Amino acid sequence: MKKLLVLAFFLTLGNAGSAQNNPLPAWEKGYLDIHFINTGRGDAAFIIMPDGSSLLVDAGDLDSDAESMVAAVPDKSKSPGEWIADYIHQFHPKGKDAVLDYALLTHYDSDHMGSMNFRKRVHEKGDYGLSGMSEVGSIIPIGKIIDRGDDFLQNTGESQSQKKERIAEYRKFLSYAEDAQGLRYEKFKVGSVDQIKMLHHANEYPEFVVKNLFANGEIAAVRDTTVAFRRFDATDDPSENNLSLGIRISYGAFDFYTGGDIPGIGHTSAPDPQSMESYAAPVIGDVDVATLNHHGNRDSQNEFFVRMLQPRVWICQSWTIRHPGEDVLRRIMSPWVYPGERDLFITSLHKINESYIGESRAKDFTSKRGHLVVRVYQGGDKYNVFVLNDLSQEREVLARHQYRSK
Repeated sequence: MKKLLVLAFFLTLGNAGSAQNNPLPAWEKGYLDIHFINTGRGDAAFIIMPDGSSLLVDAGDLDSDAESMVAAVPDKSKSPGEWIADYIHQFHPKGKDAVLDYALLTHYDSDHMGSMNFRKRVHEKGDYGLSGMSEVGSIIPIGKIIDRGDDFLQNTGESQSQKKERIAEYRKFLSYAEDAQGLRYEKFKVGSVDQIKMLHHANEYPEFVVKNLFANGEIAAVRDTTVAFRRFDATDDPSENNLSLGIRISYGAFDFYTGGDIPGIGHTSAPDPQSMESYAAPVIGDVDVATLNHHGNRDSQNEFFVRMLQPRVWICQSWTIRHPGEDVLRRIMSPWVYPGERDLFITSLHKINESYIGESRAKDFTSKRGHLVVRVYQGGDKYNVFVLNDLSQEREVLARHQYRSK
């Protein structure tokens, strides 16, 4: 692994009136932008490819104000789906005329797709519940939406029944959007390198590729586009987290990974060599930036997985007191698991969790709250991580950190 040159510095705001002086510099052609949008109610990552093609990965809405949750941000005047759409309108190259070329749903849990109570608010024409992905798609047109399909939905247990109801509302949204907006639906193709691709000037950036790594327990081969392994068979009843899909985005020397909520720790709190993390790690490989699986929950980031990826930057998308676990912090920050510096950014660190993990572990966080933007510059050799103010609708820059790709 090549030696990393890292320069980090902070841009501090003088006062509340300085937002206009610290906007995020606009996306430019040739940039890869990866925005982690913080609503305090679930995951949402908005990606602008080097040619301007766009991708939304998840749009969660837990519809809860439990004490274990972090604060909803910036406030409750809008729903999480509305805030996600508002954020996209601010930073999309086409502004208020934004269209999402792709949307990717990693799995069917509320913090990734929308609330269990999908009928709380209903689209007046489509008669489908407005929450998370369906609400974003009702505000911003989506060209193609991709999910894991209907695998392993045969169970009739209570939790599975609730999931089926949630999926049914989401499918009603898809059906309406197909007719009203021309939305196209596809099931995720494990191993593919062209299901998600640049649509405008792809020939100008041959070094950019999105590879579909895994879904429904199927894992792609490392060196080609075939399926190398199947973790589950038709008789299994895996958890929804185990069925998450994952992708790797490569742009020259830069590599980024995100993979939903796949687990890596067994029921006895020991690393599970038969887990999705363990099987997926080789096809993910060494990356520059990685999101924490399952928000850094205690069943994730086993030592083998961390050792295989060795990212310079970890991203934690958090919404509860459980994110991340103290033992997860120990593994991802340990110099005995892999050498070198690394930075950890989190969208929201719950104050009680911060107190629980203690002052020494809390120092592991480079930033403890805010929208996060990974900006990869033309060619992929350099990237920045920007921290944006999630309490302000202007979303001004609070800090910037500079890196070189591996």
